[in-house]
Parts: sequence; structure tokens; C-alpha cells
Amino acid sequence: MAVEDEQYGRIMSRLRADLPVLAEQLDAEVRSGRLISEESLFSGSSYQDRKARLAESKLPKLAKSDIGVLPYTGSERLDLVRDALLTLAETMSSSRKELLRFTDEFGVSPVIEFSDFESASEPDRIDLNIEAERAQRARNTMAHRFGSGGQVSER
Repeated sequence: MAVEDEQYGRIMSRLRADLPVLAEQLDAEVRSGRLISEESLFSGSSYQDRKARLAESKLPKLAKSDIGVLPYTGSERLDLVRDALLTLAETMSSSRKELLRFTDEFGVSPVIEFSDFESASEPDRIDLNIEAERAQRARNTMAHRFGSGGQVSER
């Protein structure tokens, strides 16, 4: 098993436990493969082999406008996971920043309480300031580990 396959397997096991919806989306994408135009395939080294197999099978020649599906390579699968995690971290950070902007603009408290009026227990609280800081740290960690090696630029 290639190193990339082992890494992908470990990462996906962790994602299945921690973020099952994201893991399922990534699994579906990897299973479906990536679309590539035949024009791109013409430049590949295996083009002549494929052309010979088509001729032997008496199948029509592939046109430059045809589209094929190729399986993801090990490094492409890791890139797919990396891009998904970076996008998730960016979305988390941006959405919390936008909520904070909204609370500031409309003079609403950044602390949200969830309570059950039929229960005497303390309400659950979410402080958007704390959540925004957490999301920003997660975003920067992801960018450092998987991205350009630094913080993601502010938008």
C-alpha cells in the first residue's frame, strides 16, 4: 500500500468518527472519480495504448470533446481532503465573523442562550466572540498545516 493510501485511510477514519457528513461527501467524490476531457487525455503518455485498445475492440475513436472519468490518485485524494478541510475552516471562521458583525450592527448580544422553559437546568450558552476566536484558530491551524504555511489572508 502506498504511503498516500495509508495516510488517506487514517484521515478518513478520523473524519468518519468526527465529521461523518464530510467523510461521506469525500467518499462519494472519490468513488465517482474525476471528470477529464478527452482533449486532456490526448496529451497523456497512455494515449497511444488506449488508442490501440479501442482499435482492437473495433470501437470508435475518442473525440477531443469526449469526457472520461479517471480514479483519483493517492495524492489527488489527499488534496481533495485538504481542500475540503481548508474550505470548512474558512467557512466556520467567516460565518462566525459575519454573525458577530450582525450582532454589533443591530446591537444584539453576542451570547446566545438555549433553554428549556420546562426544565430548571441552566441554559446552554454560546458566546460568539469565543466561537469566532476558536474558528479563527482552527482556520489558521488548517492553513498552517495544509495550506501555504501561514495564516489565510483576511477577506
